[in-house]
Amino acid sequence: RLYDKDALTDIARRITELQGALLARAVEAGAADLPGYTHLQRAQPVPLGHHLLAHFWTFRRDVDRLLDARRRCDVSVLGAGALAGSSLALDPHGVGKELGFACSFDNSLDAVSDRDFVAEALFAVALIGVHLSRMGEEIVLWTSEEFGFARLHDAYATGSSMMPQKKNPDIAELARGKCGRLIGNLTGLLATLKGLPLAYNRDLQEDKEPLFDSVDQVSLALRAMTGLYRTLEFDYVRMHAAASSPTMVATDIAEWLVERGMPFREAHAVVGDIVRQSIEGDVPVADLVRNHSALGEAAVGLLDEGVSLGRRKTPGGAGLKSVEQQLLAAKDALDSDVRRTDA
Repeated sequence: RLYDKDALTDIARRITELQGALLARAVEAGAADLPGYTHLQRAQPVPLGHHLLAHFWTFRRDVDRLLDARRRCDVSVLGAGALAGSSLALDPHGVGKELGFACSFDNSLDAVSDRDFVAEALFAVALIGVHLSRMGEEIVLWTSEEFGFARLHDAYATGSSMMPQKKNPDIAELARGKCGRLIGNLTGLLATLKGLPLAYNRDLQEDKEPLFDSVDQVSLALRAMTGLYRTLEFDYVRMHAAASSPTMVATDIAEWLVERGMPFREAHAVVGDIVRQSIEGDVPVADLVRNHSALGEAAVGLLDEGVSLGRRKTPGGAGLKSVEQQLLAAKDALDSDVRRTDA
């Protein structure tokens, strides 16, 4: 339990370092935009800062989980004996307090057999691994020639053993690959615990290896991905070009029609038909919008660069003003997380 408390705190600190890197790059990105995706298909343009902050807030939940798991782990079990306590004049509360535990056990049988704190730690770490894996997959895609949204620093890439021209995203791939190991450690322990009668069974010695391994692996992955994001070179021009297709503002045109009284279902059909005609007839979207009776010249301005991002008003959304507010909130959140982990 002492190891677990220290490990969870250390992982939370490593997460705040990664959060700091993401926040710094989001500030640096300014108004740079890229396509937002659904189903890995280009959907709507979003600021790069908004995209990076999505990972930031994900990791904030991870910090919450780690510190919450640490609180439930913070129980001294000394004095429980093999299962029934002791007839000796022991002082479990005093010893627990001297060791730095917040409290002592309530039931000796539970104290001996409880490995919830290990399972919780493994779950929190496995979910961090899932989040790192998603980021790793994203880096693999973004640094490919097909996307070309970013370039890796040489310190965070490797060459091919056979092909001299290659620059491989091995760190991102390992962050993605280690996730399966973290999930395996969690499911393995849960399978071990599921059929054990109270109180102690030798099976419980199998709690340590998965915990130690998961802590080691996620700590390395967090450290490596922090360095990768600090040194990643974004290609703002390539991102912006991908986000500048006229069809990327289809939703904005539909919302423009809704603002003028058209039901969204109907507006969706109108804009969908315009996009279809543009693709099938090789006709510019602007011409079709200009000539449509429900749209016209006033709606053509929606296709201008940056208009879409400027129109969005939803708090927490991908509008430029919303992202400015989000950056301030993220800075305050990071300061709070650092204080909580230090405490």
